[in-house]
Amino acid sequence: MSTIDSTAGGRVDERRVREFQAASLQRHAIEFGEWMVRASNERARALGHRQLRPAHARLMVFLGWDGSRITDIARAQDVSKNAVSQLVTELEDLGYVERASDPADGRAKIVRYTREGRALIADAATIAERLDAEIEAIIGARKLADLRSTLAEICRHLGIGPAP
Repeated sequence: MSTIDSTAGGRVDERRVREFQAASLQRHAIEFGEWMVRASNERARALGHRQLRPAHARLMVFLGWDGSRITDIARAQDVSKNAVSQLVTELEDLGYVERASDPADGRAKIVRYTREGRALIADAATIAERLDAEIEAIIGARKLADLRSTLAEICRHLGIGPAP
């Protein structure tokens, strides 16, 4: 058995580390999520949304249909308000979102979809259905349903994702 020193001063089973790197749940979840973002973005560009970047798609996942505050989006993404503001500005320049007064608090601003942004989200729903069909072709309808419900259950338990 091959071992290496760890930063904590102990010995680490190299085989175990290599298995972790190759087959951990974290790796599979990250790679699958990144594939979903890349595939969605490629298809959105093919439908005419040519300026979109993966960071835009990640932000739009956290933008509520009726609008959201930048602070809420930043908290949900665990990034700075400045990072979200920069992406919002880019999406404004592309015509997908606009900043408006928050109806609940006129002093605050919300980010909301424009007509073009709502059309993009409609296209995103179509893209998602097609990606689901591709995944279903790989694992079958039952496993896809199980995957969806399992991921939703994990998210609910961890307190992440949209409210039920």
